[in-house]
Amino acid sequence: MKRRPLFALLFILIYFGSVPSVVAPERLAPARLAVVEPAAAPAEPAAPQPQAEQAAAPSERSGYIKGFYISYAALGNADFIAHAQDLLENTELNAIVMDFKSDRGLLTFPTQVPLAQEIGAGQAPVIQDPAAFLGWFKERGVHTVARIVIFKDTVLASAYPSLAIIDAATGNLWRDQEQQAWVDPNRQEVWDYNTALAVEAARLGFDEVQFDYVRFPTDGNLHTALYALPNTYENRTAAISGLLRSTQAALAPYGVVFGVDVFGYTPWVNDDVGIGQEIETLAPYVDYLAPMVYPSTFANGLPGQNPKYANAIAYPYEIVHLSTIRAVARARAANPAVEIRPWLQDFGDYAFDWRDYTPGEIRAQMDGAREAGARGWYLWDPAVRYTREALVAAEPSFPPDRAGQVLVLAYRDFALPGEAASAGALTAGQLRADLEALLAAGFFPVNLRDLAPGKLSAVPAGKRAVVLTFDDSFAGQFRLLEGGRVDPQSAVGVLVAFNAEHPADWPLRATFFVRQEAGRPGDGLFGTNDVAALKLQLLRGWGMEVGVRPLADRPLREMTPEELQQALGQPAAQVAEWIGDDYAVTSLALPDGDFPRDRALLADGVYEGHSYGYAAAVGANQGLAVSPWVEGFDPYRIARVPASGEGLAAWLRQMEARGRFYVSAGE
Repeated sequence: MKRRPLFALLFILIYFGSVPSVVAPERLAPARLAVVEPAAAPAEPAAPQPQAEQAAAPSERSGYIKGFYISYAALGNADFIAHAQDLLENTELNAIVMDFKSDRGLLTFPTQVPLAQEIGAGQAPVIQDPAAFLGWFKERGVHTVARIVIFKDTVLASAYPSLAIIDAATGNLWRDQEQQAWVDPNRQEVWDYNTALAVEAARLGFDEVQFDYVRFPTDGNLHTALYALPNTYENRTAAISGLLRSTQAALAPYGVVFGVDVFGYTPWVNDDVGIGQEIETLAPYVDYLAPMVYPSTFANGLPGQNPKYANAIAYPYEIVHLSTIRAVARARAANPAVEIRPWLQDFGDYAFDWRDYTPGEIRAQMDGAREAGARGWYLWDPAVRYTREALVAAEPSFPPDRAGQVLVLAYRDFALPGEAASAGALTAGQLRADLEALLAAGFFPVNLRDLAPGKLSAVPAGKRAVVLTFDDSFAGQFRLLEGGRVDPQSAVGVLVAFNAEHPADWPLRATFFVRQEAGRPGDGLFGTNDVAALKLQLLRGWGMEVGVRPLADRPLREMTPEELQQALGQPAAQVAEWIGDDYAVTSLALPDGDFPRDRALLADGVYEGHSYGYAAAVGANQGLAVSPWVEGFDPYRIARVPASGEGLAAWLRQMEARGRFYVSAGE
């Protein structure tokens, strides 16, 4: 398993300072080795290779990276390669991180680096023809990332003990809990060796070079670890930043992206965590940082945050979101151009309850990263299986069109077996048929509160945005059965079941406009009043939106400002009381043909000391909605299409032939 140090020990390092170690005497200084100087051009390879001037420019295939890791061993297995290629061709994944130098110090490709040849690091390359192998990915626009494990390197340490961390108790190579040897981060020759490998990866045509294990060790008997310099904060950070500075300069002529992996706790502490990793000393020398924010590694929760995060595995969104926010803020203070691309967990838990994350929990991590300002993410599963159900399907896909029109569907009543329903009520089967037609046509659901301000980054590239709205909180929209189960014949039951079948392609997103009665809060809400608050809380927890209708007995356009603020503010205040004071109601369904004289009171008003503010409103306008990116878009006159339950697939084809649908350009 990748990077699973003793986190109990890491917690001690964080809060009580680093473990002291002895200092290597000068007699351990190595002789001059045959490595490439960091700033020098690499030696001309014997076999034909891309030259510096032939190297590809930085990839413009996607500004938002969605990658996954494949190991040295898996790269040597045709079945694993076929699996990786299948994921790249048929899901949203657009990048692959492959071992260039593995955790054991072995190289995946034939090498022309003299020191690598000398020590046998390239004696067992699993890919014999790099150009042909990488060509498959290049032809499909896949972003290729060369992962180079730096200081955990048994091959180099065994060949040159003078470059290694030494065990002061035995005089032999110091080893971690896996019995793997490490080279000394203070050694310039170690920097030069890995920089030469990074340059070689760039010359082979990789889009990125990513350094891993760029740190001092965290497990094993740290007290006996013997370094060339005293194990101080100043020396540790100087070693790590010195390596990155050297590599950054060497890679500059090749135009490749340069990144480094860091511990998930690194953004949370104000020193180097005892391992040389400090955001402010790393960020100036890289294009991105990749914090490993796996919830399983946060065994001690989030420092200074809610104690509930001590059970970090139960909060995949929050752990990733809060950690990424901190990483973005700190990194960009040191380097405004740096990006954050966190590593996300797609492997079984080992620290809490041993769960395997569901597709929904994996998607929650992706959402947490994106909404915190990340510019992509990488999935980690050392077994190279990956949860396909957590990934959006690649097809159907359409060319981006932000000026296209948006489909907002309006649903009302649903017939439940054995229950009375209004005229025109739809059935669960009709709603499901609509969802199947929308999915087949490449639509991806969002809430109305996301459409109005143009916050459509959750819609994957090539997919069309759609908003499902449900008016007036009819009983058939949401019914709970005995034991708290959602009635599968209700609208919410259909949405929940469809999401379970398509967790990545159809997230739980919809906007419910609840209707209330004056003086009778909750009466009749979804057919009941005793569980009204519970139902709204469930909708919120699932990711759906709760909006309201004005509480009015006469047209809004005839009301005084005070009356209008009551009509608009009272339902929002009531919903906040049911769901939670931290929930802001921002979407409104206006009565057909009615619009207030003072539209400013839609956006900002006060009712009994409680402020409200609506960012979006639907009303009598019928048809496809104007894109929020088109000049003249009015967030308070968003058009909707009444859902009839008949022939949606045929109607979608007609609309597509007549005009344009909004298509996302991606995150």
